[in-house]
Amino acid sequence: MSKEHITALRDSLVKKVSILEEIEHLDRLQNEILNKEPFDYEAFDRLFTDKDVCMEKIEKLDEGFELVYERVESELKENKDSYSDIIKEMQDLISRITELGTSVTAAEERNRNALSDTIIRERKGMAEGKRSVNVAMNYYKNMNGLNSLESRFMDKKK
Repeated sequence: MSKEHITALRDSLVKKVSILEEIEHLDRLQNEILNKEPFDYEAFDRLFTDKDVCMEKIEKLDEGFELVYERVESELKENKDSYSDIIKEMQDLISRITELGTSVTAAEERNRNALSDTIIRERKGMAEGKRSVNVAMNYYKNMNGLNSLESRFMDKKK
């Protein structure tokens, strides 16, 4: 039974690596969207939702890993030699998970900064658009005489 639990631990780590690699890929796609003009809000939101699903999967894997590890912890410590190969493999997977975690964290920070820049750029574009609409409206009013205030005190009789 313990061998199966230990294999389940390793499999859990393999799945976590796979999910982190998927998150890393989604981060790259988000970065591409952030650097394109015009900014595609829907595509960015879809990727954000996909990453959220991945994070939920990781949380479930972590919870399962903890539960299984509690069951086999004593056997792993008592029989290190028997499980040395799988322990080494799990250590390598944990190192890979740590690398991916660092990479994802850095990518998330870059994307957060790029999103802030994109939002600022989009707001400026909206402000310029609003100014353009106001200028056009004022021009229209002036050309149609809507802004001219004729003197109310002036006698129009000659």
